Amino acid sequence: MAKPNKRRRRRRRARIVVPRRAVRGAPPGVLDPPANAPRPRIALIEYGPDGASERAVESIAELAAPAPSAAVRWINIDGVGDADVFAALGDAFHLHPLALEDAVHVHQRPKVDDYGDHIYFVARMPAGEEPLVLEQISVFVGRGFAITVQEHPGDCLDPVRERIRGARGRIRGAGPDYLLYAVVDAIMDAYFPIVDRLNVRLEQIEERVLLSPGDGVVAEVHAIRHDLHLLRRTLTASREALGALVRRDSDLVGDDTRAFLRDCQDHVDQLLDAVEACRELSASLMDLHASAVANRMNEVMKVLTLIATIFIPLSFIAGVYGMNFDRSASPWNMPELGWRYGYPLALAAMLATALAFLWFFWRRGWLSLRRDRPPRDDADGA
Repeated sequence: MAKPNKRRRRRRRARIVVPRRAVRGAPPGVLDPPANAPRPRIALIEYGPDGASERAVESIAELAAPAPSAAVRWINIDGVGDADVFAALGDAFHLHPLALEDAVHVHQRPKVDDYGDHIYFVARMPAGEEPLVLEQISVFVGRGFAITVQEHPGDCLDPVRERIRGARGRIRGAGPDYLLYAVVDAIMDAYFPIVDRLNVRLEQIEERVLLSPGDGVVAEVHAIRHDLHLLRRTLTASREALGALVRRDSDLVGDDTRAFLRDCQDHVDQLLDAVEACRELSASLMDLHASAVANRMNEVMKVLTLIATIFIPLSFIAGVYGMNFDRSASPWNMPELGWRYGYPLALAAMLATALAFLWFFWRRGWLSLRRDRPPRDDADGA
């Protein structure tokens, strides 16, 4: 069992990621993707009120001519490992170099930037729970198109795709700004199960602490607090980015979409409230664990004290009769040593003393058999 715990600790330490920066001294807008980033895979969904189609795209050149009947083009790119692809993407859709740089240099905090003819939005998407991993997803929104850039394949956007394919809701009749809302809302919804599971884990730990506090509780609660801190920091930045997007005066975001974005902001507030409640519970668990450990130590000390209290008079009796006085020198020098039953009487006195102490402890409720009863007052014993 020790090896999985060590492996889990190593994985949790790997979650602490230092944001990657561009080469020192490099001019702004340089596309320098991470060395281990996967190569981009491009998928295109074109949809409008009359229908929807989707296909894989091999190169950016295939995106030059949009379909005449498509009102919105959703271009999804999985992987940021090819700078040439993003350079061609920027040329094809006139994307700002700073926005492209942020899309390639992942580990950006959630934010929104308005470049006039397009909006750049950064979100953090849950990509794993054990350990907790949040990947960057960048969203470019322009006239007639929306581009999502993800670090790795796999996301939580399948409900959005299903709504487009099945023409459910208003997404097929709305513009790319509504697609931005749908993407961000799906990402925020993916946080709710994570927070719920963290809350369930904390409640389970609380039951364990009350029954029998173990040595691994502190490490487990500390790991959960680390996840909660990461969630709180990410969700706070997401709320600020959504608020800035709602307040921003841009014709790329309609008034109807702003109302939905405010609703998404309310969801983030609910998540933050739940995260804060979990953080308070985790803090109280640390105090509860410390109290439980202290109580266990007090129980141990109580048992040792009771044992020592019982043996104090026994040691006194044994010490008295262990003194080497010469009986022939005086008739007062321990005459009972000459008794026929002196030794059995001494043992009986020790046993009676021990039983008397045990009876006294039992009457006071200090023994484990009467742990649930409060100590007796002197008035009760009268």
